[in-house]
Amino acid sequence: MSGPRLSIIPAGAVTDRSLEPRDLQVLCLLGRHLDKLGWCVRSQVKMAAELDCGRSSVQRSLDRLYEAGWVERKQRGAIVGEDDPGRPSMSHAYRVRLDRDDFAFESVTREASESHAENASQESDCPPVGTPSDDAESPPIAIENDPEGAREDGHPGAQPNAGTGAQPYMGTKNDPSERSSVERERDARARDRQARGLVDFEARWPTAAADDRQRTAYAWTELSDAEREAALAGIGPFLENLKRLGRKNVPAGWRYLEEKRWTLLEPEKPASQTFQTLAPNSAEAKAVEAAYALAGKSPLPNFMRSGDGAIRYRREITPQLLALAGAPSRTDWAQLTHQQAWAWNGLLESFVALDVWTKLQEGSLAPWPWPPRKDGTLCTGPPSNEAAA
Repeated sequence: MSGPRLSIIPAGAVTDRSLEPRDLQVLCLLGRHLDKLGWCVRSQVKMAAELDCGRSSVQRSLDRLYEAGWVERKQRGAIVGEDDPGRPSMSHAYRVRLDRDDFAFESVTREASESHAENASQESDCPPVGTPSDDAESPPIAIENDPEGAREDGHPGAQPNAGTGAQPYMGTKNDPSERSSVERERDARARDRQARGLVDFEARWPTAAADDRQRTAYAWTELSDAEREAALAGIGPFLENLKRLGRKNVPAGWRYLEEKRWTLLEPEKPASQTFQTLAPNSAEAKAVEAAYALAGKSPLPNFMRSGDGAIRYRREITPQLLALAGAPSRTDWAQLTHQQAWAWNGLLESFVALDVWTKLQEGSLAPWPWPPRKDGTLCTGPPSNEAAA
């Protein structure tokens, strides 16, 4: 090259608080690879390699720059409209916009001039390096569509000489622009995981389409990584618990996250701790068959039967369940009142391992009017809170 390699960017983008440090890097890189018409057609893969980051990071920065109005974008041969979602590929070309009508350049220039005047009066009469003297006239700014170098609307556009005169910055790890590329890339990956997790949550939550998405996103960001994993893992058990309780309404996703509803679920015991094989015609097998028959699941599901006729049961055999082995013939079962049916449903929830089963109602049949006590003895009247299920 015969001269210095430059990158021209709009001055207002430097102080735009909606941009991130990575966005300014991408903006400068666009300004370094322009054709004669001002368009950059460099692929995102090459830009990511130059910036030592992922292609998705470059894509996000380009999207933010486009939304903020600092770059234009088009597909090869066609301008992309707002109703066109675009594609994260090298089929787009980008052009840096050196002026943007809705950005208050005048206020930025005025504040910079006031700051410079204050600093100059306090320290010395010598202007900072790079600041033009009062006697020198600023050269006209060359605008592509303004060959005369003067704008009739008085809009200053990008002004490389409108510096703030700020003192040199020593740098600190608290400033994102001063952090190492490894740290910045690690943070970018963390944001990617967080965004993917939120998408996964909304895809699995039944009311996501009707929920307040902003509140859901905020509640998601407030969780730690471990809590996000637990929230996703708890969706299935939480919804199954609602079914088991007969609840038809599912709460909003943000409420599930804000209140950490998954922490209220009773942890399930590992199958290896409770798995049992019950011999055919044993008292335990008869008790399980009676419980499932009472819940409307007779005969037993195939997955509970082994080849030799034994029953595979995954819950604890308690004296209360074992009492059902002595249940009379179904023709001798008692017709239940509403209160009695409610008491029997409590027993079935403890011993019938099915997501959906037929709840007993007034008029349903059961071996006895009241379910057995926890110690296995039979009840002749309404069970007390201490002894009943």
